[in-house]
Amino acid sequence: MGITIHYSGKLDELRVLPDLLTAARHFCFQRRWRYINVDDRILGTVERWIPSDDEQVRTITAPIDDTLRGIIIRPHPKSESVFLTFNQEGELCFYMPQSQPGLYWENKLLFTKTQFAPLDIHISICELFQLLRDNYFPNLHIEDEGEYWETRDPARLAENFARLNALIDQIAEALQDPEHPLTQEIHSALGDDDERKQEGLRFERGANIRLSEPLWKRGHGRSAGRN
Repeated sequence: MGITIHYSGKLDELRVLPDLLTAARHFCFQRRWRYINVDDRILGTVERWIPSDDEQVRTITAPIDDTLRGIIIRPHPKSESVFLTFNQEGELCFYMPQSQPGLYWENKLLFTKTQFAPLDIHISICELFQLLRDNYFPNLHIEDEGEYWETRDPARLAENFARLNALIDQIAEALQDPEHPLTQEIHSALGDDDERKQEGLRFERGANIRLSEPLWKRGHGRSAGRN
């Protein structure tokens, strides 16, 4: 739960990618944002989502030999990372390594949650996307749950943040009450015993979830270009 910026798209021409990444790095340098460079070869098997006319989520598994190039930006400790990583077709993409060696999950609908970071971080991420879209990436598609991208109105963004923070506070209060129906429902779903059901639930706001590479992939480095 949290206000999130969603982004996707495909470059018109791959030749603009080096300049796009240079501009993004300069943007980060000006704001002292951390980032890592990515230049990986993705070789093995990929699981990817396929569109469907109904609401069912369908996936397929296929062989893959692709590259992933770009940067991963960390704007703030309480914001999720911004993924400016592209496959060899010039699409915004990220390949998430799975536990099985050589198996990846493909994601072309990227997102960054900013709910627990300062408002100016959300605004700056939108400014970065505007810079990239205006100069290198006209097909960059943005959907901003905070509505700042669409309105450029900081007051609207602050209002949306405050509304969701109030909702999170209500949920946190409910979970601390062992008699609350939501708390009881979660206990039942978890299969907790009767003693545990007499307790409230711990709620941590804005906890960071670290996505670690599986053991088989660690130590491979960040450069795996084709020979």
